[in-house]
Amino acid sequence: MTEILNAGILALVQGLTEFLPVSSSGHLVIASSLLGLDNEDILLEIFLHFGTFLSVLVIFRQDILDILSAFFRHIFRFRAWGRAFSEDGNFRLSIYLIVAILPAGIAGLLFKDFFESLFNSLAATGTALIVTGLLLLGTYWAPKSKHEITLGRGLLIGLAQAFAIIPGISRSGSTISTALYLGIAKEKAARFSFIMALPLVFGATLLEGLTAEWGTVDILPILLGTALAFVSGYAAIKWLLALLVRGKFHHFAWYCLLLGTVTLGYTLL
Repeated sequence: MTEILNAGILALVQGLTEFLPVSSSGHLVIASSLLGLDNEDILLEIFLHFGTFLSVLVIFRQDILDILSAFFRHIFRFRAWGRAFSEDGNFRLSIYLIVAILPAGIAGLLFKDFFESLFNSLAATGTALIVTGLLLLGTYWAPKSKHEITLGRGLLIGLAQAFAIIPGISRSGSTISTALYLGIAKEKAARFSFIMALPLVFGATLLEGLTAEWGTVDILPILLGTALAFVSGYAAIKWLLALLVRGKFHHFAWYCLLLGTVTLGYTLL
C-alpha cells in the first residue's frame, strides 16, 4: 500500500509539473527526498513521463497527425524535398522537430551517468530551479514580434531542451522561454515545445521497458502512476496554454526562485 501511495503522490507531482515551467524532475527529486525514497526507481519515473506523453498526444493529436502525414508523404520523394520544404509548412515543421531533438538525444547518451548523478543532489536541484526562475523572469522583456520557427531557431530551442535534462531546469520553461526570446508567437512556442518532447519520452520509455526485469517489478504502482500522470498532465497543459495567452508565463519565476532558495537552504541545515 505504501508503494502505491508513493507512486500516486509522485504521479501527481509529475503530471502537474511536467508542462508547467517549474521542472517536474526537480520536483520529483524533492518529493522523493521528503518521502524518504531513493532515486533508483528509474522505471517508475520513465512511466510517469509516459503518462504525460499520452496527455500531449490527446491534446495535440490533430497537429501531430498533420505533421506525421506531411513527413511520410514527402520524405521518400527525394527529388521533391526542396519543393515540399518550401510549400508544405507541416513538412518543414517535421524537419525542424527532428533537428531540435538531436541535442538532447546526444547529450543524454554522452553524459547519461553525469545527469543521473544529479538526481541525487538537492543542492544541484535547488541551484537549477533558481536558474529556471531567472530564465522565466526574463521573458517579461522578451520581444513581442511573431517570427516563424526556422531551422536555426529550432536548433536553439533544442539546445535549451538538452540543458533541461538537469533536474531543476524546466524543460517547458527553458524551451518556451528560448522561443519567446527568439520572437516566436506564444502558441507556436508552446506547441513546438510540447511536441518536440514526444520522441525523446517515447524512446526512453521503450528503451527502459525493453531492458527492465519485469519479473521483479510491481506493476500496479506503475499503472496507477501512469494514469494519474496522464490526467494531471492534461489539466496542466490546458492551464499553461491559458496563462500563455494571457501573458502570465513569467509569473512562474517567483515560485521557482522561492522553491530553489528554500531547497538550497534545506541542504545547509
